[in-house]
Amino acid sequence: MATVISGGKRFDSRQGRFVANGHLVIEGERIAALDREPEGGGHTTLEASGKTVIPGLMNLHGHLGWDGFSDLEAQTRYDGPLAYLKVARGLLAAVEAGVTTFRNVGCGHDTGLFARQAVRDGLLPGPTVFACGRAVCRTGGHIWWGNREADGVDEVRRAVREQARAGADWIKLMAHGYSQEEIDAAVAQAHEEGLPATTDAGKWADRAVQAGIDCIEHGGNYSDELLARIVEQGIWIVPTLSPVVLQARHGAEWGMKESVIERRRGQLAESGRNEGLVRARRAGVQFGFGTDSGSPVVPHDAILAEMETLLEFGIFDTKEQVLKAATHDSARCLNIAERTGSLEAGLQADVVIVDGDLEADLSVIERVETVFVNGRLTVQGGSSRLPDPRDFQTFVGVGA
Repeated sequence: MATVISGGKRFDSRQGRFVANGHLVIEGERIAALDREPEGGGHTTLEASGKTVIPGLMNLHGHLGWDGFSDLEAQTRYDGPLAYLKVARGLLAAVEAGVTTFRNVGCGHDTGLFARQAVRDGLLPGPTVFACGRAVCRTGGHIWWGNREADGVDEVRRAVREQARAGADWIKLMAHGYSQEEIDAAVAQAHEEGLPATTDAGKWADRAVQAGIDCIEHGGNYSDELLARIVEQGIWIVPTLSPVVLQARHGAEWGMKESVIERRRGQLAESGRNEGLVRARRAGVQFGFGTDSGSPVVPHDAILAEMETLLEFGIFDTKEQVLKAATHDSARCLNIAERTGSLEAGLQADVVIVDGDLEADLSVIERVETVFVNGRLTVQGGSSRLPDPRDFQTFVGVGA
């Protein structure tokens, strides 16, 4: 049965503008038509007058195995099976915030891979998950307690092959402290496996760019020469401002240690990275959208804070640019723009209705009312709906 969303406004994410929404028709997994009602009866109509219809949001940097308030090392090392309950909570929180695509950029216990399977098999409602498996870092490197440690060219290649074997959609690298040869090996092996590679880079960003990385997490204050190379190579940046900003401004409310809050306040006051991101945008670098959700004070439904901060720091000039980054541009980063990321006939029906005029007020993004993921009504009245157990696909085709 078709579903028709009638009235209100619609966000055109390719053009980055709001337009009047006549009708948006969903049939099965696809958007069947725009501004044309299906012939005959037998369809469900959702009235969207006074509301805004947008493509499903994308969070390209999150950690579903982390809960958004606990210490990262402690929960990674000691949670055990509790981590998978946190995954379930994270999936629900994300989709109820309008996120229909989520890239899990590493975490302990292979939680991203299990999150992807849970949604794909119909066990839980949630966004479509792109999983990086375990990030690859040097021994004792950045977040080593949640990653696959590897040293030397051969071992780095093996670590990447292990993530590919496990079913990773992307390879996540922690470039910190790696030699040029090791970074070259990681990126080359990822590409040999047919997988894109992203990295936390820090001051090693130039090595990652030289290696042909596809995406850089967090960004930095890079030289004009390096920015020119990033643009030339079509490398994406996903800024993730939320941890520093939210921990500096609200950490005390969440019970964070004062020493951590002060460190974050110092980072917030030191504007180098933010200025670097502004320069990167002006230079023509392509930006995706990510919040670093799962980090302390960054729950998986915290979308507005990242959007507002991108505008506050001048990285984007308009809310339309931010929304475009969080939809169509992020789909391009994931190389799925021919499938989703915009509201067009024939594309996957990842559709969100928010209650209010998003063009007039960006905070309306928090008033998510209805979410379709791949054509399935996943959030109704602001709350997620458990999939029908008759649709479960776990171990389908296995056994008698």
